[in-house]
Amino acid sequence: MNVLSEKTNERLKALKNSYLKTLPGRYNLLKKIAVDIIENDSSTAKLSELKLNIHKIAGSAATFGLTVLTETARDFEQLIGGIISSGTIVTPPIKKEIVELLKQIREICANPAQFITEEDDSISLTDISDQHEQKKIIFVLGEHDLISKDLSEQLGYFGYTVQIVNNFSSLKEHMEEANNELLIMNTNIIENKPMTAAAVKKIKDSSGRNLSIIFFSDKDNFKIRLECVRAGGDDFFTIPLDVSRLIDRVDSLTNDENTNPYHILIIDDDLEQVSYYALVLQQAGMITSVASDPKKVLDIMSEAKPDLILMDMYMPDCDGPDLAAIIRQQEAFVSIPIVFLSFESNKEIQLEALRLGGDDFLTKPIKPDYLISSVTSKAERNRTLRYFMERDSLTGLLNHVNLKEALYNEVLRSERTGAKLCFAMIDLDHFKLVNDEHGHMTGDRVLKSLSRLLQDRLRRTDIIGRYGGEEFAVILLNTDVENAHQIMDKIRESFSQIRQISSESDFYVTFSCGIAAFPQIKNASELNAAADQALYKAKETGRNRIVNAVSLLKS
Repeated sequence: MNVLSEKTNERLKALKNSYLKTLPGRYNLLKKIAVDIIENDSSTAKLSELKLNIHKIAGSAATFGLTVLTETARDFEQLIGGIISSGTIVTPPIKKEIVELLKQIREICANPAQFITEEDDSISLTDISDQHEQKKIIFVLGEHDLISKDLSEQLGYFGYTVQIVNNFSSLKEHMEEANNELLIMNTNIIENKPMTAAAVKKIKDSSGRNLSIIFFSDKDNFKIRLECVRAGGDDFFTIPLDVSRLIDRVDSLTNDENTNPYHILIIDDDLEQVSYYALVLQQAGMITSVASDPKKVLDIMSEAKPDLILMDMYMPDCDGPDLAAIIRQQEAFVSIPIVFLSFESNKEIQLEALRLGGDDFLTKPIKPDYLISSVTSKAERNRTLRYFMERDSLTGLLNHVNLKEALYNEVLRSERTGAKLCFAMIDLDHFKLVNDEHGHMTGDRVLKSLSRLLQDRLRRTDIIGRYGGEEFAVILLNTDVENAHQIMDKIRESFSQIRQISSESDFYVTFSCGIAAFPQIKNASELNAAADQALYKAKETGRNRIVNAVSLLKS
């Protein structure tokens, strides 16, 4: 087990100890309600209140491995549930049974440690790899030839740190220092050199991390491709290299490390259990938000935009299924998976909860590994579906409708928080000529190269979209117009140096950009119009430049 997992298990055990200390207080609340029922008020409302509190004790005890308390509370809950469903009067024999169950719960809560078995006391959490890895380092193995230099320069524009390594001994040394590797090499290093090819394969096999290898060559035949496969090659490119396709392959081989962590909203009024589940999910690299008051859930969801909701079945004032139905009435939240997590074992109640808007039902106790696996699979599926619904099919960026909606929402957020915001519109220069001279497939590759560059150079918090055709747009959060101008200008310079490839010839493309800033411009529609006007000015005054709306207003 790694250090992070050990620390997490220590914290989980500390949470368990903290929970055990709350048991006397939980029992006292239970006793107060039960005594009131026995002596004064045996109404359905009061019985339902007792059943809810018993259910919470049963569920929390299951979460923290106190099996004997779970079983006793389950018997108590079934007794009260039967009284409610049948409308039975709370007779003296029933009162006696309630008192007896209270005594059993009191005995456990007074000294829970003596009721914990060795099996109950274990909390299992296996190693989970860190999902937040640094940008991969690309090793271009070969002498300082023009191809290696050009390749490292082109990869550098897309945010990769590139090192050119000249021999196997220095390669091994660099590999030991790096977190992750991808090796790119010319086939002339291994061609007709079986010992060298075997050495390359040995380096790959002996690497403790998953080393990927891409070969490139000025020839393409079965023999050289076979040599590359036997040397451990994962892909093969011919010269001249299609940088756009190479970047896509590099991304896939480096396991798409730029994916944002899943954001999980936990809805539960039991703080100990919330802390437990939040810690387990955070260990798996997820971000968690918490809502203990059902009335505040919609506001929290608007801010947090979770990938999945983990919800308790029973809460004061509003049950989980009722809250799920309210969430499903909101168009923006229809597709977000809702997973109920409860001690409820009645299949009919579980099915009713799913009918009202739930996607799955996990019954306590649930092992941390299973919770992580279940949440991850559903959050991943939701993100994939949402991706195809919201994104432009060619570039993978937000489409026009969702980009404008994001601008509207971010302006509202900035109004509330007092933050600055900039909206930048981008238009490729003379793009019609690119399509006319090199074909639409080449034009599509140019669009994809710009979208990839924007994603690499901008922060994860920034929002990027394809506005339409050859137009793109960027929402730069917490950024003033001066910094926005510098950021976009650096991207403009880098893009102008990326070599585009077609069957006719290599060529370069530039773009123009217009920027508008909030709060100088007060609402989303005016911000959009101002950025568009600034873009028009950039095109009118020579292209391949940045113009901001503030300077236009001054002039």
